[in-house]
Amino acid sequence: MDAKKILIFIDWYKPGYKAGGPIRSISNMVDYLYDYADLYIVTRNTDYLDTKPYPSINPDKWNAVDNASVYYFSEANISYKNIKGLIKEIQPDSIYCNSLYSLYFTIIPLYISRKRVSHRVLATRGMLSPGALAVKSLKKKIFLFCSKFMGIFNNIVFHATSADEENDINQNFNFPPKVSILQNLPHKKMMPYEKKEKEIGHLNLVYVGRIAPEKNTLYALKTLVKSKEKIRFDIYGPIYNQSYWNECKIIISKLPNNVIAAYKGVLPHELLNTTLKKYHALLLPSTGENFGHIIIESMKNSCIPIISNKTPWKDLESKQVGFDINLNNLDEFTTKIDAIALMNQSEFNDINNKTYQYGQKLSDNKNLIEKYIRLFQL
Repeated sequence: MDAKKILIFIDWYKPGYKAGGPIRSISNMVDYLYDYADLYIVTRNTDYLDTKPYPSINPDKWNAVDNASVYYFSEANISYKNIKGLIKEIQPDSIYCNSLYSLYFTIIPLYISRKRVSHRVLATRGMLSPGALAVKSLKKKIFLFCSKFMGIFNNIVFHATSADEENDINQNFNFPPKVSILQNLPHKKMMPYEKKEKEIGHLNLVYVGRIAPEKNTLYALKTLVKSKEKIRFDIYGPIYNQSYWNECKIIISKLPNNVIAAYKGVLPHELLNTTLKKYHALLLPSTGENFGHIIIESMKNSCIPIISNKTPWKDLESKQVGFDINLNNLDEFTTKIDAIALMNQSEFNDINNKTYQYGQKLSDNKNLIEKYIRLFQL
């Protein structure tokens, strides 16, 4: 019996890395599911916020990438007609889309496939969270109204990664949507534990994510304004909004002398693990994460997460593996950052090791793989 075919649409994919989590979600899914299905991915031939094509791929053709076949559309050839041609060529058993708003990688594929493919899945990727909807809210309200009127999202399965995301989906659609809740698959590779040197009163802190309001970069910087300890804060990520980054730079200029903040550019995924090993803690007070790959990756690299309570990762402090804090309490972020800075080597080793073990446990979930097999009816 021939393997079933899954056709995946995503705006950006490997070798790109600037779009962050969604690329990791699909790459990880390929690593786990290639034994169960033939995987086809349709994407752009440029990275997020880039116009220069990837030099290592053949555009407008199928390319073998890891354990999937990937079609990289050039800007000149991405069209309704060509997307329709690919769907007709592959004749997939399932279609999986990875954005709520993408014209070429969600709206058009779902519209074309409504009578051709019976099983269609949409991952909203946290785009319906209150924090995400608050950014450019009028445009998003108009889009949701028009899409519901046109029935674009009728008769599909919504992939949610948490009960909160399921609630966001139910809140925004006036028909009873079919929702499947399952976490994103973590990176398959297990990391060895490595102790990190820690000096009392010092903390190496890192931020990895888009420089954007929904990631709360500005808020992260504000948590350091009243810090009393010696903090090194390095920021990695693409600058999505220059005016927003200008606001961030104003706060950086006002930080106390004991805090040194620096922008380090965009972090390629292949350097993620070696980079995280340099830091004691991750600071990511985002307004919403449907999963947060960087949070899991930080744990696996024994990097303590200091995050908002707007992610699936709750009660971290009670587990002694980090902190998830209400965004209404900025001072609490400052308190926890300074508390980690004040830890001695023994105290830090204890929470550091527990964080690592928790990250490893989250990455070894055989039941989750079975759920994905059921999601795609394999």
